[in-house]
Amino acid sequence: MRTAQGDEPVSVLDRIIAIVEAVRECGGCATVMDLARATGIPKSTASRTVAELVRRGYLERTEAGVVIGLRLFELGARATTPRRLGAAALPVLAELFNATGEHLNVAVQDGRDMVSVISVRGRLRPAPSRAGARVPAATTALGKAFLAFTSDESAVRDITGGLDSRGRRHLERELEDVRSCAVAIDRCETFPGVVGVASPILSPQLVPVAAISVAGPVSEMDADRMMPLVRHAALALTRRLALRAV
Repeated sequence: MRTAQGDEPVSVLDRIIAIVEAVRECGGCATVMDLARATGIPKSTASRTVAELVRRGYLERTEAGVVIGLRLFELGARATTPRRLGAAALPVLAELFNATGEHLNVAVQDGRDMVSVISVRGRLRPAPSRAGARVPAATTALGKAFLAFTSDESAVRDITGGLDSRGRRHLERELEDVRSCAVAIDRCETFPGVVGVASPILSPQLVPVAAISVAGPVSEMDADRMMPLVRHAALALTRRLALRAV
């Protein structure tokens, strides 16, 4: 979370954002030394900023370091998209989990990543992702399912622009395939030994708002069997969101 020039964040707000994001990037727990190193902020300044964030409830201290505090959790829980998705998705996820027993995710697109807003643990250990985790849109089934149907060409260009010419052509062909069947597959591209199958969740205007996926071990995951199950779940969630919008 350093600036483009590699210097420490300048403004107070820059420092606060840098520290909070560094806690997330450190796996949810970090020492002041970790945060100073990750952000380029002097240790004394980082320590004062952390102390103020702890005092206000945005961070909490543990024996291992500081973690995201309840105040940030409360603010995140009020985000409109995750709340709407969460309320609509619960029965759909329950049905999908009963049918598969695998790891489930509902994620939204943010920049070059997909951010998990709902995660249901299956038999995969350790779980490939959790709520709040980011995965690259260019390789994951979630990302490909979303990108294939987005009308935001700048988002697609930003993501494909980070690939070499061969990778860009491969992704463009994959997105064409996804448009034809509304299902995307990640064959161990993101997590070794993990296969993911995903489908887009659309708004009443047929704009993708999220994607839903099933992920399981490559040795036991039958992607062909999962494809209609995931597609059915995505359609069910699309309908539920449409009803809530009326």
